Amino acid sequence: MLRCAWCMKKIKEEKQVYSLSVKFAEGKEISDEDGRITHIRLESRNTSVPMIVTGRNSEAKLKGIDGVFPFCSEKCGKKMKDIVSRELATFEAVKDIYIK
Repeated sequence: MLRCAWCMKKIKEEKQVYSLSVKFAEGKEISDEDGRITHIRLESRNTSVPMIVTGRNSEAKLKGIDGVFPFCSEKCGKKMKDIVSRELATFEAVKDIYIK
């Protein structure tokens, strides 16, 4: 089951999913979790949150996206975007929030 990366609520299958795409900073990589949901530590939140690691040959990876954070709402996505933007040791770029 997919969980919101901000509030950790379960996201039901019939609900909209919002997402925030990120590119890892140089030297950071999570290749052993290719195409899976893993947990990544966010120092500024002092916790680990779920993130989908893009598959090695996926369309997202070819566009420079290394990971995707899922959210239950745009509000949760905006809060996470602010935090992730400060995690410069882990993330090089943060993309806009999308609805899926």
